[in-house]
Amino acid sequence: MMKNVLLIAVLFFSLLSGCTRQEEKKPSVVPFAVPAAIEHSNKLENDQGPYYDGLIEEFRATLAGDPNNFAALVGLGNAYFDSGQWKKAVVMYEHALAIDPRNADVRTDMGTAYRNLGMPDRALAEYRAALVEEPGHLNARYNMGIVFAHDKKNYQAAIHMWEELLKLAPNFPYADHIRASIAALKKGNVKAAR
Repeated sequence: MMKNVLLIAVLFFSLLSGCTRQEEKKPSVVPFAVPAAIEHSNKLENDQGPYYDGLIEEFRATLAGDPNNFAALVGLGNAYFDSGQWKKAVVMYEHALAIDPRNADVRTDMGTAYRNLGMPDRALAEYRAALVEEPGHLNARYNMGIVFAHDKKNYQAAIHMWEELLKLAPNFPYADHIRASIAALKKGNVKAAR
């Protein structure tokens, strides 16, 4: 009984917090040093494997009895994501998207997992698919800018994506940092890719 209450509380918290919640800490401003990606959960500095191991086992136990439990699939994907198990996160997100292919949060997290696997083109494809379903999805836009800037070296595309994001959400949590990065790119501190 207690195990079920714990699982329900974790699932509720996961759904309530959303798949792509921003970190509460704002990064320090360094020209063109935007955060690598927005992670979907607020993690304490000393979160380690044991927490994730238990959480992963809880979600796996739920899925053993109900393999199409969307919340458990996303929760397990998020636990794998947070523990840096990118391939396993992608597998869980793919299963979740088979149930709800229009879920922009899950698609964005899957894109970030692909980026962390060294697959920036696949990441961009997932972010674009998220924007088809939800054109105002801020985290998809933000992360697209990161992939364009850091991975593709297409600074003009990054600037465009971040400027669009700032039009939609001038008070986005990383807005000041994004503005500083855009200004640095426009001043030519980093040459634009062709």
